[in-house]
Amino acid sequence: MLLLFILIFFVSTAVFFGTYKLWSYLQLSSFLDRKINQLWQRAPDKLKVVVERYLVLKFAGNKAHLSFFVWLLLATISAATSIINREPLVFMLFALVLLMVFNKRRTLWLKRNKTLVKELPDFCDLISMMMASGVPLILALEKVTDSCNERLLASEINAVVQRLRRGNGFDASMKALSDGCDAKPIKEWVTMLVKGHQQGASLTKPLRFFAHQLRQELLNSAEKRAQEAPVKLLFPLVTCFFPVNFLVILGPIILQMSQGGFT
Repeated sequence: MLLLFILIFFVSTAVFFGTYKLWSYLQLSSFLDRKINQLWQRAPDKLKVVVERYLVLKFAGNKAHLSFFVWLLLATISAATSIINREPLVFMLFALVLLMVFNKRRTLWLKRNKTLVKELPDFCDLISMMMASGVPLILALEKVTDSCNERLLASEINAVVQRLRRGNGFDASMKALSDGCDAKPIKEWVTMLVKGHQQGASLTKPLRFFAHQLRQELLNSAEKRAQEAPVKLLFPLVTCFFPVNFLVILGPIILQMSQGGFT
């Protein structure tokens, strides 16, 4: 049975590398990318939001295809092993690994939202400064994106600018940014920009006030987490740290007393 499993493993590995080499030789990546993009454009908007929100599928180059083949190899090995052993344990383990991957994607999504919120006050200040000097809103967004292209929020605003260049409306482009982020400050900021753009009102003072208010909220949240830290550390200290110390201190005394007391 062990030899058969090893044989299946090596055959699956050979199939994997052979398929990957054939994939690279035929240059199927660009063809499938076009087909996937066509299917993605036809997909419902709600499905797009769910996929972008919970999976955070942002691969570069052939990493996405390599990841696909790695999972295909794991699935092949798991299926072959479970069929041979006639037990669902391997499938359960494989499902557990998938759940871990999805949980990691969810964690990355939450971390991404926090990063966007932290970067938002600085972007509000920069946009308000440019608009105060007479720069229009859309041009201000483009200039801020060019000057802060290493920031995560800059990439999101750059996507908005690219949609505007393709002829999409400002409201729809900003709504796509809002739908792609599950953070209340981002949604409020998008709503403020859309209303200001529709009404033609000045956004200099509202952006400054919003940036100041958001910084204060982030500061209050950090202070709250700092105050909750001792309470959260209490349970690990009581259950893990203190018993070990008591064992080190009282252990020799108890052993000495059990062996006849002190001389």
